[in-house]
Amino acid sequence: MALFHLIFELIKISILSCIYASLILLAFKIIAHYKPNSWFVKASTKKLKFWFLSGLSMSVFLFFFMFTYYGDHGLGDSARVPIGHSKAIQEVDGVQAYIQDEGPISMIEISKFKITDNFVYGYTSDSNVNYDGNYFAYNLVNNSVKTFKQKSEYLNFLAINKLDKNPNYKDFNYYYGEYWNSWRFWLLP
Repeated sequence: MALFHLIFELIKISILSCIYASLILLAFKIIAHYKPNSWFVKASTKKLKFWFLSGLSMSVFLFFFMFTYYGDHGLGDSARVPIGHSKAIQEVDGVQAYIQDEGPISMIEISKFKITDNFVYGYTSDSNVNYDGNYFAYNLVNNSVKTFKQKSEYLNFLAINKLDKNPNYKDFNYYYGEYWNSWRFWLLP
């Protein structure tokens, strides 16, 4: 599945590169029309060569962007949403959302949650075996996860950190759609 998705992304990068190269060529032609003695005239006289080199540059840029923190949305059965502070929420097989923790326990499975600037907090997954508790709070600043068995402890933690006590918790698919759909879907790989 990951190979099929990678091939799809390479085709998408090719198409986007052709579109961006055409727009760059058009922009250079417009600028050259208004500034006849400029560098833009010389650069845009060999249209095919300029278009090909622009497209090649854009495809290399888009390919490498696809593997950066802001461009990586997962391949195949995995999905990923950046949440700030160089951290991400990931999902496998469309059902198991988790946060990769760099502490002694490597991963916490989550179900519904709220993302803020410095925290992700909400409900742990029922199938969670690494952490004990029904609620969690992930501090993005210091990369620590705290779980709570009692709702009162959880609400107290939210109050101390000035977090919303009654947020509208969402699942991974909601945040994935919020981040990756719209202009990112059409303009980036």
